Amino acid sequence: MRVNEPFRVAAALLLVLAGGAAAEDPPAPPRTAEAPPPVPDEPAPEPAPALVPTPPGSPEDQALWKATLDIGNQLTAVRVEGARLHWKIRNEELHARLEALTRKEPDRAKEIEAVRSELLAAQVASYGDLQGRWPLDKTRACQYPNSLLGSTMIVAAERSVPGELGQVRDAASRCLDVGRATLARVSRSNAALAAAVEKAGQTVGPMAPNTGR
Repeated sequence: MRVNEPFRVAAALLLVLAGGAAAEDPPAPPRTAEAPPPVPDEPAPEPAPALVPTPPGSPEDQALWKATLDIGNQLTAVRVEGARLHWKIRNEELHARLEALTRKEPDRAKEIEAVRSELLAAQVASYGDLQGRWPLDKTRACQYPNSLLGSTMIVAAERSVPGELGQVRDAASRCLDVGRATLARVSRSNAALAAAVEKAGQTVGPMAPNTGR
């Protein structure tokens, strides 16, 4: 079977992306030119954080403290959603079913191939965003700047002096900006992948029930 050029290029890009994952990630298995990308690692659920009282300080500093605390949960949520979409593609065998539909309905082959190309392109982009290098720690996000900001706010309030609050505030703000930009980027690739998955699902229709054979 001839391999379409877009799938050959996409597969090569996937190999590069898989090679750039964190050192602790298992290596991606070898793939044929038309194989879909591997499923990204789903972040392990973290225990619910204990309720931490908001440290004393100005409303602006308290809002910054809360935002740097929340951004980590938001980033975890988009990683979980991205992994869920990749697992959906794998569990519903969308690539194999699209390929089979192309053979079954040759008159629609071009249309179906376009749907599969869109799905694969969205997978490549999403996999790169989920497994590639991030500008901040994927697990901790802004935990350190948040903790430092909170403790500095407490010290400043107790001693009635600003201390190093200005410098710590700037570091927390920078981390929050990076976190929000990362959140927006991954959310966009999730949305594109969700749309491609929806289109592929509509194209192939519901899966046949498992007969347990």
